Amino acid sequence: MERVRTKRGSDFENGGFPRWRIYFSLYFRNIGANLLGLAIILVLNFFTPMTSEWVGKALLENGTGHYLMMLFPFILILVALLQYQFQSPVFAYLSARARGEQCDQNSEEKVKKRVLNLPIILAATNLAVYIAVPLVLICYFWTFDIFFMDVRIVSLLFFRSVMIGLITACLSFFIVESYARNGCIPLVFPQGGLTRVPGAVRIDVMRRIRLLNLTGTLTPFLILVVTLAFVLWDVMGEPDFSRQLVFDIFSFTLVLCAIFVVIGFRLNRLVGRSMVEPIYAMLDVVAKVEKGDFTQRMRVVSNDELGVLAEAGNRMIQGLAERERVRESFGRYVTPEIRDKILSGEIPLDGEKKTATLLFADLRNFSPFVESNAPEEVILSMREYFTRMEEAVRANDGLVLQYVGDEIEAVFGVPLEVEDHADKAVSAALRMRRGLAELNEKRRLQGSPPFRHGVGICSGPVLAGNTGSRDHPAYALIGDTVNRASRIQELTKELDCDILIARETRELLRAEYRLREKGAYKVKGHMKPVETYELIADDQQKGNVLNDQDDKAEF
Repeated sequence: MERVRTKRGSDFENGGFPRWRIYFSLYFRNIGANLLGLAIILVLNFFTPMTSEWVGKALLENGTGHYLMMLFPFILILVALLQYQFQSPVFAYLSARARGEQCDQNSEEKVKKRVLNLPIILAATNLAVYIAVPLVLICYFWTFDIFFMDVRIVSLLFFRSVMIGLITACLSFFIVESYARNGCIPLVFPQGGLTRVPGAVRIDVMRRIRLLNLTGTLTPFLILVVTLAFVLWDVMGEPDFSRQLVFDIFSFTLVLCAIFVVIGFRLNRLVGRSMVEPIYAMLDVVAKVEKGDFTQRMRVVSNDELGVLAEAGNRMIQGLAERERVRESFGRYVTPEIRDKILSGEIPLDGEKKTATLLFADLRNFSPFVESNAPEEVILSMREYFTRMEEAVRANDGLVLQYVGDEIEAVFGVPLEVEDHADKAVSAALRMRRGLAELNEKRRLQGSPPFRHGVGICSGPVLAGNTGSRDHPAYALIGDTVNRASRIQELTKELDCDILIARETRELLRAEYRLREKGAYKVKGHMKPVETYELIADDQQKGNVLNDQDDKAEF
């Protein structure tokens, strides 16, 4: 099915929409079902004792055979004309799309509804024709007294036409629907959404099974019983008529049909439940998974196609659960907006050159603190510090790339592209300063020594993408800008300040900040000196920083 759909979708996109092939294929299938129905009527009438003689006389005497012979092509022509009326809007729509023309939303919705309803419309049309045409013909014969008609024979022929019309309608429905699923529906619904079309008739699985039971079991039995009843009525006046024998045959046939009709309906219910109940259970699980409950699993109760589907569904749910865990884990490192963009594929991860701003923050004199405190206290303190620093980064649309010891590396501008990435980085640094002051106040009340850190910021070109091994990739940045940002962070120790930015970052700033030029310094790995600027705090922030510096002798 996928192969056919892909092929036809390709033909459609290339302007080679197979309009006439689909058009005549639908005609062929519907008309074929009607030809089969008419052939069944003709065969049954010739092999029924009370109608075979009458049909023979009608064909040979008084030219009435012409009327009967014209009945079959008249039915086919009428069915074809009605089918053209019903399916022409669909092909007009598809032809317009193949020519690149746009259709309004209202017309498109009507066409979608017509495509889904076309099988049942054609089936209902066939049944109506099998009822209306014989009825009109009988009325016409009676009105103009064309030839003598026995009421019993006419009634039997009309009943048989209705029953065969029901079988023809059912056969037409399934044949047309099967072809439409591979022909029209993939073209009209390239993105799916069949269940959301308003006004489309929905025939569930149980109703399909009941319809199959009606046309395949009950209808033939009704034809048999009614035919025997009419034959019994016809031979009751014959001289050699054996009433007891005929009644015995009729009674046996009636009981036999009743038994198998009951069994058929019981089997219909059992088979329907064996198919529908697992499907409803799967739908219930899917609804819960859609709401985010990935603990659900489909019950596998058979080894048939439904069992295969349930197992495939469980594998899919497990994959979704793992993907959700990855998504949630990834969301701990980046903002939800960045996470969703990366996971949706909107941001390339195989490597891209971008202009971004790097930020490095490192705790000062942290080794003595590690050596003089319990491991639990060290880990708890680091976690609390990094949590506040990460909050500052994420609040400014930044991405924390990694934690190395007591150092944090963050980037602004990739993978989520923002034009004011330099301002975002500086704003994050100011928020980190405030966060550190609040943390130190808390530590002072607890009797713990305060923390100090240095922050270095640099802007410039970087190569961003997935690095690491094939099995353990890591999103990282490569380039001179990364190295210079790290070296600038180290300069904060020599210059005794907490935030330094590079000249490249200063030139990209859009907002006004209090900066103090610190001069150009040579750093490791660079021939040219790096021009730096100190980000000056306001009075309150500066006071907190000075207080921290006064207490730095603690570690």
